This record gives sequence, C-alpha cells and structure tokens, in this order.
Amino acid sequence: MNVTFKQLEALYFSVRLGSFSAAAAHLNTTQSAISKRVSDLEDELNERLLHRLAGGLTATPCGARIFPLAEEAMRLRQRVGLEAGRSPVWQGRFRLGVTELTALTWLGALVRALHDRHPGLTLEPVVDAGMSLFDMLRARELDMAIMPGVFWGEDFCATRIGQVDNVWMASPALDIPDRPLKPHEFEQYPVLEQSKSSGKNHFYEAWKAEHGFRFNRIFSTNSLSVLSELAISGLGISQLSIEYFQPELDEGLLRVVRSDPMPPAMVYSAVYHADGLDERQVKVAELAASLCDFSKRARDRRAT
Repeated sequence: MNVTFKQLEALYFSVRLGSFSAAAAHLNTTQSAISKRVSDLEDELNERLLHRLAGGLTATPCGARIFPLAEEAMRLRQRVGLEAGRSPVWQGRFRLGVTELTALTWLGALVRALHDRHPGLTLEPVVDAGMSLFDMLRARELDMAIMPGVFWGEDFCATRIGQVDNVWMASPALDIPDRPLKPHEFEQYPVLEQSKSSGKNHFYEAWKAEHGFRFNRIFSTNSLSVLSELAISGLGISQLSIEYFQPELDEGLLRVVRSDPMPPAMVYSAVYHADGLDERQVKVAELAASLCDFSKRARDRRAT
C-alpha cells in the first residue's frame, strides 16, 4: 500500500471544508489536484471515501473511519516540523473575520505585517457583526475571527488580544444630568445600539441584565459610523469606544454620560477552532495581540 501524506491531507480538508475547491484554496493548489489525490487514495484503498453531492462533499462510512487517521497524520507532521526547528512558510489563503471597530483602526497594520512576513499568504478579511462572524467561523467559512468575548465553547480557542473601554456617550445638547445615572434612569432617554447580531451586545447582555438597565426607546443599526453620527446629532445615548471617539470628545461633539455602575471593559479575542491543525492560527493571534490598538484612528486624527 502506498498512501501518501498529500492524499490524506486532501481528504481531511475536503471533508472539513466541504468541497474540493475550498480544500484547494486552503492548500494553495488546484481543485483538480485535490480531486485527483482523493481519487488516488480511493483507488489505493479500493473504497469510496466521499459522497460527491450537489450540496458539497460528505464522508462515506469508510471515509469517516479514515478521517481521524488523516487528522493524526497531520498532527504528526506538525510534531516533526517542530522537533526539526522548521520555520513555517505560509501559503494559501487565510480567512480572517473582524468587527467594524477593528477594521477602522488596526486591521491595516495587521495586513501589512502578515504580508511582509509571509508574502505567500493571501489574507482575506471579512468585516461583519460579531455573532455573524462566529456563525461563519463555526461553519468553517473563516479560519479566525477577532471579536468581543472570552469563551465560545469547548470547540474553540479564544486568545485575548486587547480590550476596549465602551462608555455611554451623548451629544452635550441632549438634556442629561451631569451626574451618574442609575440603570433604571436610562429608560427616560432614547438609546442608540448596534444590531442584535453585534458582538458588543452579546458581551454586555448579561451585565446589563444583572444591573437592571432598562431601555424603552431603542434605535439599532449595524453601522458604527451611523451610530456615532446619530449620537452626535443628539438623537440618543450610545455606548461607544472612548479610545476611538476621543477626538469627538475633545471637540465637544460628544460627552461621557456616567452611570452607576459604569460598563466594564470589553475584551477582544482571536477565536479559532481548537483542533490545532492550522499552525498559522496561534501565530496570527500573537501578532494581532502585539498590534491591537483601538486608539489608532484617534491618534492619527489628532496628528493631522
């Protein structure tokens, strides 16, 4: 029997990603090459390993038995590389999901750093709400998502990369007392929130419920830029990043609305599947942590 590692690798990613084309993109090769490797493996074993269906690829009973062996072979190759002190040369694409705040601040620095260090890597950023990113990550449509939250289940690793101080803000023109508001007092004012699919809402949901925050008049949007413009226009109170919106605070377009208690800092994590088969994930998370800077836009604006 002459089973090769590339055949097992092709089987693993074809099953995990659901198509030959997705496996090919991940492995930086062609769809026909992946299909041939799987076909050669089937010929070698004299067994059908994949059902080729209109909706994608699924493992046959024999393929399901071979799949964990393919996974074990990939882990063994990683161990061999580590023991040999091999420096990784990253190829193929890396699908990275980020929320709007990251995209508006330090995503560019991360993209440049990855390009300089790994020119063979094709980074594909996706900007969306946190919960939408997690749905894509769970479906393996992303390799990593950088979003609010510290725990996303046992199947995922979450590496802390930074935090944001989200405080209540409003236009100075809005008639709000200059004292800390109690949670129940917020129902007296319009509240501007990001959409229910946002990671920020998910992060603060339990905290708001614990302290009895009540909102009667709520406007929601999936755009941070729209949210801030509505707040500046005096249409309500919004929970915004003090790092990012420091210029608007300095210019008097917004003011901090104090509450009792004040919101805790929101932790951002690099989240990825815990199967440990993509060595790039840990390194990208480490690089993201070193570059994370949610005040970058504010500094740039003050400097001009």
